[in-house]
Amino acid sequence: MTRAFVVGRRRKGGHVGGVVREVRATLERAGWKVDSAVVDQKSDLRRYARRAVKRDCHVVVVVGGDGAVNEVATALTGTQVALGIIPTGTGNLLAGNLGIPRRLDRAMETVLSGTGRRIDVGQATVGGKSHNFTVACGIGFDADVMDSTGTRSKRRWGKLAYFASAIAVSGRIGNITHDITLDGVTTQTQAAQVIVANFGRMMAGVSPRRPVLPDDGLLEVIVVRASGPIPALPAAWEALRQTDLGDSSRGHAFRAQAREGRIATAQPRLVEIDGNVVGRTPVDVSILPAALSVIVPAS
Repeated sequence: MTRAFVVGRRRKGGHVGGVVREVRATLERAGWKVDSAVVDQKSDLRRYARRAVKRDCHVVVVVGGDGAVNEVATALTGTQVALGIIPTGTGNLLAGNLGIPRRLDRAMETVLSGTGRRIDVGQATVGGKSHNFTVACGIGFDADVMDSTGTRSKRRWGKLAYFASAIAVSGRIGNITHDITLDGVTTQTQAAQVIVANFGRMMAGVSPRRPVLPDDGLLEVIVVRASGPIPALPAAWEALRQTDLGDSSRGHAFRAQAREGRIATAQPRLVEIDGNVVGRTPVDVSILPAALSVIVPAS
């Protein structure tokens, strides 16, 4: 018999509690042995997930958005317990990259009949504190956007809230000096944005032409150079269209792969992981190969 734990975080104006109950009932009807909890604090998500691991659960199902998923994924990293995702947030980065449906009934069917896929997990250390990420760590403009997008705006406008924030902070786009160390080799470069990616589909919902593989034991580093908000769009497009490692054809983007690295900047810049701002540069990054099992659609 499959033993599962379903957890979600109670949010103002949300309906997570009802979804947790519905998921639990659906799994129980399928013959699973299920416990569940709806918590108030983000740290409780991780604590309850760790408790489920100790109690020999086979699956921990999280109901929520990127922040909740990250907390539970962190607790399950390095274990054999599979992560099930019922996406109810705005970005749903990991779920979107893995093809997990947003519709509740189809997401529950994925948990019941999907297959486990082991993926790499990134680690980012900022200000002496370590954070796991499954999708990406961003330094610069995307972190500014995340920092400027309030919970109320996301609840009301969904993904449109990110676009509104992007317009509001676009005046901050500009190159500053970065010291980027990858596997022991340091390069100094100008950059408006640096992304350390484990998956290709990030904030804008589009994927680069050169695939970013979440199970190759490597982090993909993407550097975008733009001297202001007007050159930023063609520079971002150039980064998306790039097919080889190294500098792009016009020099506005750079791609590399590494197992570990460090990004330092001339002036402190915000750092985000999977959509949540965690501090300012410098940031140290590394990869944990095949560290997490996620239930994905069987197809």
